[in-house]
Amino acid sequence: MEMAAERAELNVLILEDSEDDALLVVAYLTGKGYKLQWIRTDTESGLKRALAERQWDLILSDYTMPQFSGPEALKIVRSLNKEVPFIFVSGTIGEKAAVTAMQAGAQDYVIKGDLSRLPPAIEKALADAQTRRKHRLAEELLRKLSQVVEQAAESVFITDKQGLIEYVNPAFEVLTGYSSEEVLGQSPSFLKSGQHGPEYYSRLWNTILKENIFRDTITNRRKNGEIYFEETLIAPLINDQGEITHFVSTSRDVTEKVIAEETQARLQAIIEATTDIVAISDERGEILYLNRAGVELLGSSNLAVGDYPSSKEQAIALAQKLLKDALQAAARSDVWEREAYLETRDGLGVSLSQLVLAHRTDDGSVAYMSTIARNITERKRFEAELHHQATHDTLTGLANRVLLVEKLETEIYRNQRRGGYTAVLFLDLNNFKRVNDSLGHTTGDQLLQLAGERLRQHLRPSDILARYGGDEFVVVITDLVKPDHVLIILETLHQAFDRPFRIADTDLFVSFTTGIAFCPDDGTSVEALLQNADSAMYQAKSKGGREYRFYAPAMNERRHELLSLESELHWALARQEFVLHYQPQIDLCTGTVVGMEALLRWQHPQRGLVSPADFVPLLEETGLIVPVGLWVLRQACIDFRALWKTIDSRPRVSVNLSARQFSGGTLLEQVRMILAEEDFPAEALELEITEQMLMEDLKASGEILRELHELGVRVAIDDFGTGYSSMAYLKILPLNMLKIDRTFVKDLPDDANDAAISEAIIVLAHKLGLEVVAEGVETEEQLRFLERNGCNLIQGYYISRPEPVERLRQMVGLSVTPSR
Repeated sequence: MEMAAERAELNVLILEDSEDDALLVVAYLTGKGYKLQWIRTDTESGLKRALAERQWDLILSDYTMPQFSGPEALKIVRSLNKEVPFIFVSGTIGEKAAVTAMQAGAQDYVIKGDLSRLPPAIEKALADAQTRRKHRLAEELLRKLSQVVEQAAESVFITDKQGLIEYVNPAFEVLTGYSSEEVLGQSPSFLKSGQHGPEYYSRLWNTILKENIFRDTITNRRKNGEIYFEETLIAPLINDQGEITHFVSTSRDVTEKVIAEETQARLQAIIEATTDIVAISDERGEILYLNRAGVELLGSSNLAVGDYPSSKEQAIALAQKLLKDALQAAARSDVWEREAYLETRDGLGVSLSQLVLAHRTDDGSVAYMSTIARNITERKRFEAELHHQATHDTLTGLANRVLLVEKLETEIYRNQRRGGYTAVLFLDLNNFKRVNDSLGHTTGDQLLQLAGERLRQHLRPSDILARYGGDEFVVVITDLVKPDHVLIILETLHQAFDRPFRIADTDLFVSFTTGIAFCPDDGTSVEALLQNADSAMYQAKSKGGREYRFYAPAMNERRHELLSLESELHWALARQEFVLHYQPQIDLCTGTVVGMEALLRWQHPQRGLVSPADFVPLLEETGLIVPVGLWVLRQACIDFRALWKTIDSRPRVSVNLSARQFSGGTLLEQVRMILAEEDFPAEALELEITEQMLMEDLKASGEILRELHELGVRVAIDDFGTGYSSMAYLKILPLNMLKIDRTFVKDLPDDANDAAISEAIIVLAHKLGLEVVAEGVETEEQLRFLERNGCNLIQGYYISRPEPVERLRQMVGLSVTPSR
């Protein structure tokens, strides 16, 4: 299939009463390489709201809608935005109406039945809009430049090449006291104060005649005889032939500044003598001044702010950061105090107490900002030490009860917001008193320190570990999807304690007993969770050894059941207790069975047929899914090779892969081996994987899929639409099939959202040359909807439940024609 060219991302507003038509347009443009951010509306209020909320690159509109019309929409758009491209995409617009629409400001019109004109129409409309925008901006810029010169506060005059004045702006008249009529055609020498010698003006002319810019503070004389100081910039104007045609002089009166500088010099001497950082910036935070103390502290090479040529430049950069971080707050309230922190290369950091002031002009605007900052590093370290002593156990360095309560309260709040489970584990070291009594308290203290450190090393950073008192520790395990998962972590901790603790050339073996309570099931307060976990721990203590107990009795029953199932699972494969059931896949065009999905079942000798929901997660957790998955792959090939000998057709078989199988590194070798050993054709085998498995490592996944493709094996994306939102992988990976997840099928055709999603998946798949199979089809209405929308295959209870292959043998060779 030809790949679409990459195009820029567009914000598109679609005026369309039909969601299906909008999706078709979006799917078509996406297939042509466009990346769209879009919304749809079909009312006047929706249009106005959309125009107010966002800038749009393009508007696509139907011509006739039940609640609104395209011409009305065009009129509204043009009254609010004259530049955004507007294209009619309609099946009802006639030639006369199209001409009228173009005259009213539409860029083009495209018939829905033939969208091939839409991409070129969009490209032309976007290009025209950009051209119009450039012309408007150029005209506005020219007008603004003229207004800037006329309204500029700075004095501006222009002379010809010989230095005779051709233009002065109003600010020049105000600054000098001369009117434009008095000075036009004159040399600016009438402004000379007599305080600059001939060599000064010679240097000025030498500079500008060499096409350079002259900058300086010049002392001049007004018409009334007053001396004034002006900061002047004189620049030559050069034509296309590289010749100087005019000179432009811009000046501003700095008389007050020059006088103020003398006062400032005295104040600066005082500021330079202080040990606090003093900095001044303009209203944007650009540093205007930094005193010596600021340069010495902020310019320290120990501050980790990057590489600067000099310590002063580093100091200015840091001072600028200190001010810019506080600009908005200080501008709102004029005075703002805070504590700031600067990172150092040794990790210790510098803490500052900072006062920021906003200095305003007479009209209330911010003229400049100033800050005074004092180094409070030692004070902060002392405070931190006091806080650490108050919240941490002095012996182990772990959190104490105070910090445990604080962190557990926060975790309970997070748990209530996000759901899931939080486990509180109350751990008590076994036989600790005997160690204390026989080897002394020093050894006991060392054992507590090492035990705390070993627990910390085997917990996640997000988990909480605290010493509760004596030989008791509390562990808080966060973000548990299922309560059972806490047993994995608990087993890891037990294994860590299987190694001895080496103290004073003695190996000490220590275990612990655990009580477990869950939030929210066993309590939603710190007190309840700790009390219930402690209660469970004492129940476990009565059993001795490294026992553990859940606070909820039902959890203990479930634990024993899972342990029993896990033990029996280890023997199920060897005892040949696993069986495969198959669910047919029907081709909606022919009504025949073209494939079957292999589904794993456990035929337990006592429990009967065990639900996959009970044993498949255990297979994943224990790693048994790898050998069992290999058995499934081989057995499916054996079953179907035997099936083909008894029927006239050759349906393919689909096998689900687990994440461990897909990423284990041996999948390709195993597939090749089984195909060869079982003499099974590769094109009759389809492997089902999920989006999550693909996206774990897209590059590695792509290599695996390409090798499977070269081998001839088909690949289907299972549960499509429930995984990653990005579907870019669909166009770069060799895939054959998309499986619409049953969650989008079960409410068809009544649920409009599910209907739209299913239709979009089918359209998208077909555009990419992929087949589509819908899972979970249970009613004739669902089947008819999928058939109308071009779905290739279906599977579900409406056709057949998963059954052993022998029971399905008769169905395979017949034409089922389910839609009749």
